[in-house]
Amino acid sequence: MQRKLIFNKVNMATLLLLSGLFLISCKKKFSDPPPTGDPGVVANISIKDVKARYTSGAPVEITDDVIIEGVVSCDDKSGNYYQQIAIQDATGGVLLRLAGSSHYLNYPVGRKVYVKLKGLYLGQYNGTLQFGGGIDAAYASQGGVTLIATNLIDQHVIKGALNQPLVPQLVTVADLTTNIQNKYISTLVKLVGYEFASNERNKNYADDDQSGNRILQDCSNISSHKITLRTSNYSNFATLPVAQGNGEIIGIYSYFGSTKQFTIRDTTDVRFYNPRCPTASGDGQITLSSSPLTFNFDNLGTAGLPAGVYVKEGASSSYLGNEGFVYQTNFDNGTLWNQTSAGFKNFASATGLTFSASSSAQNASTNRALGYRQTGSFGDPGAAFVFLIANTTGKSNLQLEFKLQSLDAVAAPARTVTWKVDYATGLNPGLFSTVTTSPATLTTVNGVYANTTVNVNFGSSLNNSSQPIWIRIVTLAPSTGGGNRPSTAVDDVKFSWN
Repeated sequence: MQRKLIFNKVNMATLLLLSGLFLISCKKKFSDPPPTGDPGVVANISIKDVKARYTSGAPVEITDDVIIEGVVSCDDKSGNYYQQIAIQDATGGVLLRLAGSSHYLNYPVGRKVYVKLKGLYLGQYNGTLQFGGGIDAAYASQGGVTLIATNLIDQHVIKGALNQPLVPQLVTVADLTTNIQNKYISTLVKLVGYEFASNERNKNYADDDQSGNRILQDCSNISSHKITLRTSNYSNFATLPVAQGNGEIIGIYSYFGSTKQFTIRDTTDVRFYNPRCPTASGDGQITLSSSPLTFNFDNLGTAGLPAGVYVKEGASSSYLGNEGFVYQTNFDNGTLWNQTSAGFKNFASATGLTFSASSSAQNASTNRALGYRQTGSFGDPGAAFVFLIANTTGKSNLQLEFKLQSLDAVAAPARTVTWKVDYATGLNPGLFSTVTTSPATLTTVNGVYANTTVNVNFGSSLNNSSQPIWIRIVTLAPSTGGGNRPSTAVDDVKFSWN
C-alpha cells in the first residue's frame, strides 16, 4: 500500500513537471512578431496622405488613431543615418526620428513596420518631413521635432515581416524637386549615367572633421543635371575614396533648403563600373580589334582625344589620377613647344621637324602629338598619358610602342623629368605595376630635343584578361634640376598582340 502511494506521488510529480514544461514552452515574448511576421496591425492611412497634413510652420500633432505601414529603406547600420530610419510605401516615404542607436538590429532595411501615429508630431528639417516624439521648442516655427524616446519606440513602431521587396525607382534629377510633398523624398531611388564631378575624384566620401558634400553629375547635361551626395563623417565608409567611373547610384532622396541631396546606405549603392562622360581629358575604351592599333593624334584639333585615351594629374603608384587640366579647355588650337603654361596640349610632333622649327612651321604641321607642360603646381609629379583597354580576351603577348618627345630646346640642359610605363586592371585600380622599357630610362629634358622610340613587352601578364586594363606613361618622381620643365609629348602610340 505504501509502495503504491509512493508510486502515485511520483507519477503526480512527473505530471506536474511535464505540464509546467509544456506551459513554459508555449510562452511567447510579446516583443516577438508571430512566425508569419504579421503583428495583427492594420494600416488605415497612406504615408502620402498623412504627410499632406503638414504644410509649413510648427509641427502638427497627430491626435487620431491613424496607422501607416512601410518598408525600411534606410537604417543606421553604416552610420550614414543616425537616430533615424526611412520607411516607404507605394505612395511615398518619411523619416522616423528615434532616440538611441543600432536601430538596424530591430528595424533593418527590408523590414515592414507599422507606425501608430497618435501622440507623435509631424514636422520637417529644412524640407524633409519626419515624425518625432514632440516639438523642438528652439525650432518650433521651422517644424522641428524631437526624438521618439527609447521607452516609447516599441509602442509606436511595430515590427513586421523581414526581407520585404524593395526596388528603387528609376528617376531623373528633374523628378527630384524641392517641393516638401515630392513623392520621392525619403524613398529609395536610382539615377543612371552618373559620376562624381572631376574635382571630387581625389576626395573621400566625407571629410576628416565634417560630413562630405560631393557633386554627382550625368553626361547629358553636366552643368545642370547635378545632385549632392551627402555622407556623414561618422559613416563606416567616410574615409574611402569616391568611385572613379560612371554608372548607376541608388540612395535615399532628400533636400536641404534648395539643395537636392542623395544618401547612400553603403558603397554597394554606388555602381560606377563604366567609363566616365566624354570630356576634353578623355573618355571611352580601346577595343583591340586588328593588330597593330595605332594612335597618331593628328586629329587632336578637330576630334579631341581618341576613345580610350585619357590625360591625368595627381597619379601615383596606387591611384589612377585626377582628370587632367587641358590648356585652354580643349585641343582645338595648337600650342608652341616653348609655351610655359601648365596643361595638356596639342603640340606639333617632333617627327619631321627640328628643334629650331619656327612658330609658323609648328602651327602648320599636320603631324600632331599629345603633350603636357608641367609646373610646380601641376603634374610634377603625377602627370600621365593613359590608355584604357576594354579587355584582352582571347589575346596574348600585348606589346606597346610609342615615341617619347622632348620638345622645348633651350641654350643649355635644365630640368629633367623621368617617365615610366605601368599598368593595372579593373575600372577602379588600387595598385599599378611598373614594367621594363627599352630604353630602360625614359627622360625628357628642357634643353634637349629628342624623339625616342620606346618599346614595352608585357609578356604574359596581360594575356586573356576579361578585366579593363589601364596602361600609363607616367611621371611618379619629382623633376630634377632647375629652370622650366620641358614640354613632353607622346606620338605614334601602337599596341600589338597575338
